[in-house]
Amino acid sequence: MNKKVLLIRTMPYDFDPTSYNVQEIGIGKAFCKLGYDYDYITVKKKNQNTRVFYENDGHKARWIEVPRIRLFRMGINFKICDKDFLKQYDIIIVREYYQIMANMISKRVDNVTLYSGPYWNMFMFPFMSYVYDFFVTKRMNKNIKCKLVKSNLAKEFLEKKGYTNVHNVGVALDTQRFDECNTMDKLTGKVVEFMKSNQCILYVGSIDSNKNYPFLLEVYEKLLKKYPNLKFVVIGKSHQTAIKKLLGNNDESYEKSCYENISDEVRKGIYRVERIDNPQLKYIYPLAKAFLLPSKLEIFGMVLLEAMYLKAPVVTSRNGGSTTLIENRETGKIMEKFDSEKWASAIDEYLKDEEYTNKMVNNAHELVKNEYNWDSVVAKMIKYMEEDK
Repeated sequence: MNKKVLLIRTMPYDFDPTSYNVQEIGIGKAFCKLGYDYDYITVKKKNQNTRVFYENDGHKARWIEVPRIRLFRMGINFKICDKDFLKQYDIIIVREYYQIMANMISKRVDNVTLYSGPYWNMFMFPFMSYVYDFFVTKRMNKNIKCKLVKSNLAKEFLEKKGYTNVHNVGVALDTQRFDECNTMDKLTGKVVEFMKSNQCILYVGSIDSNKNYPFLLEVYEKLLKKYPNLKFVVIGKSHQTAIKKLLGNNDESYEKSCYENISDEVRKGIYRVERIDNPQLKYIYPLAKAFLLPSKLEIFGMVLLEAMYLKAPVVTSRNGGSTTLIENRETGKIMEKFDSEKWASAIDEYLKDEEYTNKMVNNAHELVKNEYNWDSVVAKMIKYMEEDK
């Protein structure tokens, strides 16, 4: 009888897998290659749907969407907490330490593994973290034998809360979706044509306060003084904070507010695209003179893995991904502070030294290709699960 894996993601947000590298899909493919059947459960506002997204040698990976009750940043579905339902799986992986479902499931069965990424308080109301830790952490630490995290920062964070047996396995990139993409769509073609005709720096991701978009505009303005023809390609949608939405501001208003105090030169140099299907980014990243990620907080940053694999030179803030992929390596640049002059100087190094840049992007590509693929990461997961039984 085939061994079965269940991975449960209870964050109550719908998402589009065509515009994002879904980690759980890469994990599922890797488990199937190792001889497991795999179910990936997500919760959504309503409706239920099941589809097979990968098969290998008779083993199937399924994506199952179930309805949920929402409690702030947590999703709850009581049916998947049923002990009889859970007992059909040999391995159960729950996502994120702060999800109440992780605790509920860990009390039902004894084969639960935690896979967590945050390294800061993720509760919508910060005081809830202390309440949750007081009532839940000690019990959950005892019930969940194996705790896996995505970065050293996440490991330090959980250990400070009192979690033990915490192992950093990292995150990986599902490179198959890029490798199998052989056709460029019309929208991507327009972006590629623009980038081939101009020197361009690149940002891919949400445009919101956490991603620090106004700071990017400041950096770009500094660069324009030395490179007046440099363009800035920005791919992603604007998002307002939940509080401002409650006050009547729509998502688009955040980006609009960022442009209020910028010069005409900056505004004219920005090439905006709201959405590109994720595999299509394989044609865009390699054309960037620098890829920028100035997030104030970033659990890992899948875009870092994408940019590095697809050979875009990276300049990034200190975060879960950059401290894992770049620190103490010649694979990119981590900027410790949000100093626009220093960021502009770091980008300038890429712009003026082609040999140096080529060495950096080749090192980054090889690192992601060889060490940050899901086959390697899932093998580490299984190793720690076996050790911590």
